[in-house]
Amino acid sequence: MFILDFKRFYIKLGLLLTLLIMACASTGGRDGIYGPPPIAEGKGRLFLETAGINKVNYYVLDQETGEEVYSESPRAAASSPIGFESGYGSLPQYVDLAPGFYLVVVNTDVEDSVEKEVQVRMGQEVYVTIPIGRFQLIFFEGQERSQMPFLIYDYNLRTVLGRGMTSTEVRYFIVPTGEYKVRIENLAGTGSDDIRPVQVRMGQTQNVVIGPPPAPVQIDEAGDNGDLQ
Repeated sequence: MFILDFKRFYIKLGLLLTLLIMACASTGGRDGIYGPPPIAEGKGRLFLETAGINKVNYYVLDQETGEEVYSESPRAAASSPIGFESGYGSLPQYVDLAPGFYLVVVNTDVEDSVEKEVQVRMGQEVYVTIPIGRFQLIFFEGQERSQMPFLIYDYNLRTVLGRGMTSTEVRYFIVPTGEYKVRIENLAGTGSDDIRPVQVRMGQTQNVVIGPPPAPVQIDEAGDNGDLQ
């Protein structure tokens, strides 16, 4: 009798686990672990290839009419100190569109956006590579991360391209690939500025630290193997 009760218990447990797995599979949607759902009938699917950057702000224009047909803005503004960002990968952003020619515009944390023309075909997937990268500016006061406004310049310090705010959390800044300089003005009330070069490559994260050298675990809380300056 004791053995029969154990058998019934394991049978019920197996059935429960099966139902749980089936329920998870049925709810795996746009950001689920089971991948995106089938392409909508009569449409094609556009994927953004951003080399590990989980989320970008972008919109899609119909090239024939100039009409905006889709937009997505999951990221906070660069000047906002909030907005924790994970370093772990997820499904690429995508949208299902009617067949046709489109212009994809990806907004970055500087004035320059990235634009790509693409043709979407019915029932097919198309991948658009977006040449962007990211960096993290970490400002320390003592041994704690602190919020501090900063400027993003072109490499020759001729033009201010954008403004940002350091964060007490993991906070990435997304820009087109290339070379830049970041500048914190009047550092700690001394009247002097701190200027650092930033080289942004696709698929890499550069960490720029200003302040006392922190412990290694404080530099990169998201698990990235970014470059450090």
